[in-house]
Amino acid sequence: MKVIEILRLSEMGYSQSKIKDSVKCARSTVGEVLKRCRRVGLTYEQAQKMNPEEIKTLLYPAAVNRYLKEEPDYEYVYNELEKHPNLNLYFLWSEYKESNPGGLGYSQFCKRFNRWKAQTGKNLVMHQERVPGKEMFVDWMGETPELVTDSESGNPLKAHLFVAVLGYSGYPYVEAFPNEKQENWILGHVHAFEYYGAVPLILVPDNCKTSVTRPEYYDPQINPVYWELAKHYEVAVIPARPKEPRDKALVEESIGWLETWLLGRLRNRCFFSFSELNIAIRAELSTLSEQPYQKRSGSRKSVFFEVDLPAMRPLPTTRFEVAKLVTRKVPDNYHVEFDGFYYSVPYTYYKQQVTIRATASTVEIFNTNLERIASHVRQYAGYSRSGR
Repeated sequence: MKVIEILRLSEMGYSQSKIKDSVKCARSTVGEVLKRCRRVGLTYEQAQKMNPEEIKTLLYPAAVNRYLKEEPDYEYVYNELEKHPNLNLYFLWSEYKESNPGGLGYSQFCKRFNRWKAQTGKNLVMHQERVPGKEMFVDWMGETPELVTDSESGNPLKAHLFVAVLGYSGYPYVEAFPNEKQENWILGHVHAFEYYGAVPLILVPDNCKTSVTRPEYYDPQINPVYWELAKHYEVAVIPARPKEPRDKALVEESIGWLETWLLGRLRNRCFFSFSELNIAIRAELSTLSEQPYQKRSGSRKSVFFEVDLPAMRPLPTTRFEVAKLVTRKVPDNYHVEFDGFYYSVPYTYYKQQVTIRATASTVEIFNTNLERIASHVRQYAGYSRSGR
């Protein structure tokens, strides 16, 4: 999957430096992968149709049958050294060799550990210069105020506020939802892009479940639906690192500002629907974004239109269509059920786990390697089995 993502981002024109940050590997690895792909003429479109073993055999023929030594858990090694000053690398290498007799030698262990520290920026503090139109930081606001009243029951409803902030101008977008489910997270992004009228280069989410399925420091796994959104809008996703407040300082600062000013202005008003609340939010945002900066010239709104917007890319011609993903086990009749209708898959996937991706018009079925194995027109009426 990393080879495919490297090819996708490269063909979109991203530099090797940006690609390495997105896929979480060394810049030299990105360069080597792209060189091998050029050598065999492999493109992103072709790679999408291949399984991982085929790609590996094509790019690394000499390594297919080679015994690969298990890499140490460098995050664990680093944390142990931080927690226990009396430990050293030789001791931790000895522990590693006890469970991995055929593993790395001591010199390679130290060399790779030090390289990992350099790549992950451990113990480094760097000034983060924001580039116009480059990054959009996204998160849920911590507060969930009861701003909406149910028109039937009269009970107050909590508003979950999606926040997007552009990295250079700090120009914000806020939208209220009744919950923080996946579909609302995706919809918030779609509406934010349309609000700005353009697309940044990079999305920087926090490590919430709607964006990251495995929030690891070094190699977070992007949620499949979020990855599809990124492909549609041709953006890279680089999640903020856990326990690294500098990565998301801008969005945290903006959320604090919005909690004070936006929620302060809305606190005594009563709304009977989320659409009514969002109209009020848009109006207040427009006013708040015109307030001058305290430490620089201009305002969030003026700098957005003068600097950020010209540097951003145009919206695609079609809006991203939110898909629903469910997993199923293929039964003996090799038809998997979705929404009361049954769709066929190749009989060779009997008893295997598959993922169904359904939009309003299509139903696609993927295996565990995220390879599409079947595609059908979505059924809403008529015969309940498709593909017989």
